[in-house]
Amino acid sequence: MNKINIAIVGLGNIGSYLFNYLNKNKKILSKKNNCVPNILFVSAKNKNRKRNIRISKKLWLKNYLDATKIKNVDLIIELIGGAEGPAKKLVFNALKNKKHVVTANKALIAKYGDELSELAEKNKVNLEFEASVCGGVPIIRSLKEGLIANKISKIYGIFNGTSNYILSSMEKDNKNFNEVLNQAKILGYAEANPSSDLNGDDVSSKLKILSSLCFNSFLNNDIHVEGIKNISKEDIDNAKSLGYKIKLLGYSELINKNIYQRVHPTLIKKNSHIASIDGVLNAVIVEGKPVGQSIIQGEGAGPLQQRQL
Repeated sequence: MNKINIAIVGLGNIGSYLFNYLNKNKKILSKKNNCVPNILFVSAKNKNRKRNIRISKKLWLKNYLDATKIKNVDLIIELIGGAEGPAKKLVFNALKNKKHVVTANKALIAKYGDELSELAEKNKVNLEFEASVCGGVPIIRSLKEGLIANKISKIYGIFNGTSNYILSSMEKDNKNFNEVLNQAKILGYAEANPSSDLNGDDVSSKLKILSSLCFNSFLNNDIHVEGIKNISKEDIDNAKSLGYKIKLLGYSELINKNIYQRVHPTLIKKNSHIASIDGVLNAVIVEGKPVGQSIIQGEGAGPLQQRQL
């Protein structure tokens, strides 16, 4: 059976969970893929940070960029985060050195995805970024493979589990914004600094990636973005009395060869399917021909130490 040698760079909650998951589930993963996942190296900014995993000293790299140069490393998994700095250096260098790359970094793909894709194609390696959009919802693969023969005209939905949890909890639990936000942090649904989730930037990055795939275009930074920071309990109550819910939607549409993208809180009729998507769930709706309307939904965010990859 083939063996794939892996270097994981970034050992936060997600990186640590992945390290543990690959080691514990090696047998079942090998049977499914006819390939043994072998973690050859790891790297992190803080080697001495307390983690819920045991890592052999021989696995640690002195310099994270060494992973891109070591001959027998087949695959590099980037879980650093951010569009610049170490994440950017790692992924560009990995592709240049003909290493396959898997990343959950939506900010990096939304900013440099065009260049990275061209570099991967040039060097005949894979750049996989399914985990960068909506966590466990397989929307990237669906657009690249399952819906490839369709002419897509519109894609929209709930792309951020944290903001969706906050808005739906404000309605169901009759609490104000700050109360629900603090609860989300305690439960692990929100980061210590959740600004990217609350101001719409997280959804914006995901929408740019989805638009590019749907409409076979370069990444488009022309996008209107509003978050949920100014949504009050009064707004939620007024919407409810009128038969609506408030959801943070990402929306992209192709009209006369022009792409229109926007992210903002939206009034949704209570009896619509997307209004029923509450908690940390995500939902993506694709419209096109001949598929008509296709809905893909699932968990986009869970407790930070248990997020799907």
